[in-house]
Amino acid sequence: MFKPQLLWLGFLSLGTLVSLAPSAAAQCVVADVSIQAAIHGSDQPAEQINDVAVDAPETCRGNTSVHTSRQVHVGGTGEVRQTRQSRHQIRSAESGASRSTSGSTVVVPVEVQVDVYNPAERLRSR
Repeated sequence: MFKPQLLWLGFLSLGTLVSLAPSAAAQCVVADVSIQAAIHGSDQPAEQINDVAVDAPETCRGNTSVHTSRQVHVGGTGEVRQTRQSRHQIRSAESGASRSTSGSTVVVPVEVQVDVYNPAERLRSR
């Protein structure tokens, strides 16, 4: 015979077990995604600069910083200069993180730089 009281006690015990388990938290993660694209008719290649700095403690836990950007230049025969500066400053979201975290901050830089010479731009500028 089914006894609902036993089922309720089973759920109560499971909830108590889950609340006693240590919480999980990951290391800090920084993701920086940059796209710089130039399609132009200049004889000189585009100057594309991507300067990224990350300021993070030696051990960091439970925080994330994400920055994405794109710079696109299309047309013309003059100089092309694309400059990007990205600064990430991240701190632990949890107190006592330095005691329980053994790894450093995970940094994922993604940098795409495309420079395409288009000779048709020289005809357009005449």
